[in-house]
Amino acid sequence: MKAVNLEEVIRYFDSQKALTPANAAEWECFYTDTNRNEVEKIITEFCHKPKGHKILFGGHSGNGKSTELNRLVVRQEIKDNFSPIKFDVKEVLNPNDIEIVELLLVICLNLLEFASGKSVSLSPHIVDEFKKIEGFFHEKLKIESSKKDSTTTGAGAGIEGSIGAKVPFLGLKSIFSAKMAAQHDSRKIVREEYRPRLTEIIDLIHDLIISINNVPEISPVLIIIDGLDRVPLTVAKKLFVEDGQNIAMIKYASMLITVPISIIHSMESSLVSGIIGNIKPLANIRIKSRDGQPDKGNLEILNNCVLNRMEKDLITDNALKLAIDYSGGVFRTLVELISKAAVNSKTLGGSKIDDGSMEEAIRELKIEKSRPITRKHLDLLLEIDNNKTFLSEMDNEKLELLHGLFVLEYINGGEWYDINPLLQDRLKEYKKHAKKEG
Repeated sequence: MKAVNLEEVIRYFDSQKALTPANAAEWECFYTDTNRNEVEKIITEFCHKPKGHKILFGGHSGNGKSTELNRLVVRQEIKDNFSPIKFDVKEVLNPNDIEIVELLLVICLNLLEFASGKSVSLSPHIVDEFKKIEGFFHEKLKIESSKKDSTTTGAGAGIEGSIGAKVPFLGLKSIFSAKMAAQHDSRKIVREEYRPRLTEIIDLIHDLIISINNVPEISPVLIIIDGLDRVPLTVAKKLFVEDGQNIAMIKYASMLITVPISIIHSMESSLVSGIIGNIKPLANIRIKSRDGQPDKGNLEILNNCVLNRMEKDLITDNALKLAIDYSGGVFRTLVELISKAAVNSKTLGGSKIDDGSMEEAIRELKIEKSRPITRKHLDLLLEIDNNKTFLSEMDNEKLELLHGLFVLEYINGGEWYDINPLLQDRLKEYKKHAKKEG
């Protein structure tokens, strides 16, 4: 299953794809135990807390949260105690423009889909509510009827058989998601209609959860929402701070929701955790200590992450070391560096990732990372570089640095920060100019 040539390296190192146990062969080959026990604590907490318990799962984008969530879903403790219903917002909505209205509607759709697959008997009231929603979408969003879908798909047939009436709205899920993801006008129309009626949507969510939980053969619902750690800071604050109470109002089902690291470090973090639920951050893989000493154990973990996916003779030792060092311990960055280097080498007719192709990949990512940096950002980065912490209170600019992986948080021997290794050269240049100006 390991990559045996550069073509396979390019295919196997996909920075946008999390590992999933659904592909057993890939999982067994690629997954590397990172010795982080945050997920173990989450599982323990869910299994011993009452139904309705909520946890916010945070951390830097790309540090392995999605892979850990995919692993959590198939853990025996979870399967023995819950019916996990998991979805990723970036696959069904526009992550750059999400509001509470469409998030609640997508939760409804996923609950309905699960109920259909389990042939759960739904009340006429629930059916009528979905028919009203469908009617609104047909009229306002010009979505064509999906009666054909509801009678031919397994999901539609399940609903029809269990309640004796068609629920065409179920077949509209993919079309609805596509419109909400791609069309600003559709989002505006839906928000104008349902923003004043959030309580009705939440009540419908409750009705669906209760219907599922009332079936003795089905374990209590656990809703898992991935992808919200990637939304912009402004979107995250609106969802979790301004509208957090609406998420908190969902009862009868436990929930695990990803949140951006910017929310964890914002002034409102205690407010968010107080309203919705405790925030559990997934720590970064630290490749060195605060004083710069290499962390040999974690360096070996990252080394294994790469060599579990490709044969060792496809990359030089130094190229692999460069990739790990410049990743800062962020999995997505490491995977992206390997992929870019493989493309560089293949383009030049190479058969392995050599030092030159990796150095070019690093240069490419350095340019991408440096583009949005302002002088004020550089002053803050200099502060971090000198002190390994922020000296003043968190404002939006500092949160943006954390959110965009310009500053990385580490937790070993206390909480500390470092600048992204890809920005080190840019910071050195700034120091030189600052000295000349001084």
